[in-house]
Amino acid sequence: MTRFFIRTFLCILAASGLWGQQTEVVLTATSSAKLVLGMTQPKASGLDDTTIATEFTAVLKRDLDETGLIALLQERLPADAAAVKAWKEAGAQWLLNVRMTKAASGDLQMEASALDTAAEKGVFTRTYNANRIVPLRYLAHYLADDLVGRLTGEKGVASSRIVFVRQTSPGVKEIFQVDRDGAGLVQLTRHGSLTLSPTIAADGRLAYVTYKGGAPEIWGQRRKDGPHERFYPTTGAGGMLSSPVWSPDGKRLAFVQGDRRGNSDIMTLDLATGRARRLTDGNGINTEPTWNPNGNQLAFTSDREGGPQVYLMQDDGSNLRRLTGEGQYNASPAWSPNGAMLAYVSRFEGKFDLFVYKLGEGKAYQITTGVSTSESPAWSPDERRLVFTSNRFGSSQLFTTDLSGRQIVRLAEFSGCQSPRWIRGR
Repeated sequence: MTRFFIRTFLCILAASGLWGQQTEVVLTATSSAKLVLGMTQPKASGLDDTTIATEFTAVLKRDLDETGLIALLQERLPADAAAVKAWKEAGAQWLLNVRMTKAASGDLQMEASALDTAAEKGVFTRTYNANRIVPLRYLAHYLADDLVGRLTGEKGVASSRIVFVRQTSPGVKEIFQVDRDGAGLVQLTRHGSLTLSPTIAADGRLAYVTYKGGAPEIWGQRRKDGPHERFYPTTGAGGMLSSPVWSPDGKRLAFVQGDRRGNSDIMTLDLATGRARRLTDGNGINTEPTWNPNGNQLAFTSDREGGPQVYLMQDDGSNLRRLTGEGQYNASPAWSPNGAMLAYVSRFEGKFDLFVYKLGEGKAYQITTGVSTSESPAWSPDERRLVFTSNRFGSSQLFTTDLSGRQIVRLAEFSGCQSPRWIRGR
């Protein structure tokens, strides 16, 4: 299947020498400084300059720019053969050299190395080998991720993917996957019905709600790359079901089950036993659960005190407490990968904006502002950006933003999108 080819055919090899010896981290993940990277024209054998410029260099530039950590030097560029000192004087702190070779078989090899222009010593070197069916832009993604990893100690997310729901025809929605740069669209479900609320386990297993049988059911995979099967209910009808989300250990799903009176509660499903457990119990709507990274707490939306607000509880339903205090409508919580923050939406004057609540500070920060609506936030794996949906160009499309809200990027011009989830890969 095409969505798995990169895992099968792309092999990234750490070169001996400098890379194996490096332990220094140049920037912390929270640093606001940018490292200025100079880059010579890639030297290539078997590839034309136009292909490299459009499918590699331009992609690498975008990947690095969106990290917020690395700026590619664009002006006063010295000649490729210039001394390292000339690049330093032009403003480059690191100098990147890339060599590509395309074999007669079509297979690619890329060698990348970077020098610290001040110390004139190597700080990075790696060799990448790719099968001929791997797009050149994937090498740009992997190089960008490795440069960020060298700089911060944590791999970047240029090669990550986003899973989301998209309407394909009236009354039909399916789950899709797209690469981080908006390319490589793949359809993951083909039920020909409403298929909603995708969630991805740490090992890549997919789960979701589908109406393929009429009533809503939770379907998913018991093993990675395995067949899709019904998880819940095992027999009969389970009432209204929504918002499944994998626990961090992949052994449970939290989900929402409603009743005929319009109430709904947070449940957990043990995948090994098939046993469901109710965590909330009362009149009103309890919905949109999200796990903390340790798997011992859940955040969720509830209207138990009037308007929707974000609440926290332990994974057995105990220690219930309200998190959000400002605003009359706060919903759609998403716990950050390291557990220190929760993203959510807040409604004001008929539109929704993104907020981030920092648990250590007990304070919320507004991320988006404007006349359009921003909804369904989900975290990037490195916790530096959010993916969300917005109608700022008319239909609901996918966007990403940094946590300042100043770098909002449309992922692609797909319409009718909802419920994005950002993952390392599948």
